[in-house]
Amino acid sequence: MTEQPVDGLMPFHAMEILKRAKAMEADGRVVCHLELGEPGAPPALKEYPPISIVISAYNEEAVIHKRVENILESSYPSDRYEVIFVDDCSSDNTRALAEEAFRKAGITHRIIANTERLGTNRSYNKAMQLARFPIVVTTDADVFFERRALEHLIARLVSDDRIAAVCGDLHPLPGDGSHPAQMESAYRNYYGRMCSWESAVDSTYTFNGALVAFKRDLVTRIDDKRGADDANTAFEAIRRGFRAAYEPGALVYEDIPRDFHKQYRQKIRRATRLIEATTANLDLLRHARPFSRFFYPLRIYMYLATPALFFVGSALFIVGLALAYPILALGVLCLAALVGYFRRSSTLVSFATNQVYLAKGLLNLGKDMRVWESTSTKPGTG
Repeated sequence: MTEQPVDGLMPFHAMEILKRAKAMEADGRVVCHLELGEPGAPPALKEYPPISIVISAYNEEAVIHKRVENILESSYPSDRYEVIFVDDCSSDNTRALAEEAFRKAGITHRIIANTERLGTNRSYNKAMQLARFPIVVTTDADVFFERRALEHLIARLVSDDRIAAVCGDLHPLPGDGSHPAQMESAYRNYYGRMCSWESAVDSTYTFNGALVAFKRDLVTRIDDKRGADDANTAFEAIRRGFRAAYEPGALVYEDIPRDFHKQYRQKIRRATRLIEATTANLDLLRHARPFSRFFYPLRIYMYLATPALFFVGSALFIVGLALAYPILALGVLCLAALVGYFRRSSTLVSFATNQVYLAKGLLNLGKDMRVWESTSTKPGTG
């Protein structure tokens, strides 16, 4: 029985679509191959390639011992990695405690003491020059990854010659039921889904800097003039024609600051540097690949246009409602406040909060935010 066309469209089998795509490419036309869905688990490592783990720290004496223990407990064999620890002019005892912890753990390490505050990007570039191995892993001093996170991360990186960089999946510490952690978890849930989808099709540049791995011969330097180290790593891979991937199996956790001012400063700094990286690579829009045609323009809209539209639209709505129905407008504001208080973990409230951070980040463009302050909880402070 002959299949009939539906609404004038003839059904095509996958091989027929592929055949037509190849014919179009032969004629010089650009064809975007979209594979919907999240990437499956990478093939298990048959052998563990040697890696150089780089950590940049500032005033992290409260967590450095636990961080070293966390690295040692990884399923990645300790004889297959070295650690390069960069102390960015800490004013506390971070450097001495790091030396003690690495020595006790028996981890091959090297400690670099900056003579001036350099920030993460420049500290990483400095450490990369000393790295002995072809794969570099950058990670923060105040995060903790799951036992097999490094294994999953490296497996994804080496699974495809087209992948030059890969990042892990960042979440608040398990069991943290605080309101800031719930808000961050809601944000991370939809953030992670977007990154996984982008990565499955082509690339994502919205990396989690808490855990990133890259091939040193393909990503030779991280832009240290402007932009976040994680996004700049991904952009460098994409600029050179390779892919930047997101690995949901490489789970890493961070302690969310409970102090509002600490969290606010952290989020504003991250938003500012992400926007800097976004605006610094606009020439990539000319590239003929799905990332440049779809995902990068979408991110530009999200980070530059959405905050402005959100605030302008909200203001016009409230003003218009207040002029027409003053009592109703007051009720809407009260309802929004109640929802914000009782449903702080909701995606909607998290989205609205992040528009504030992005808007502030836009206003901060041009300011030097390459150095940071520690948000780690100090002993005895709760």
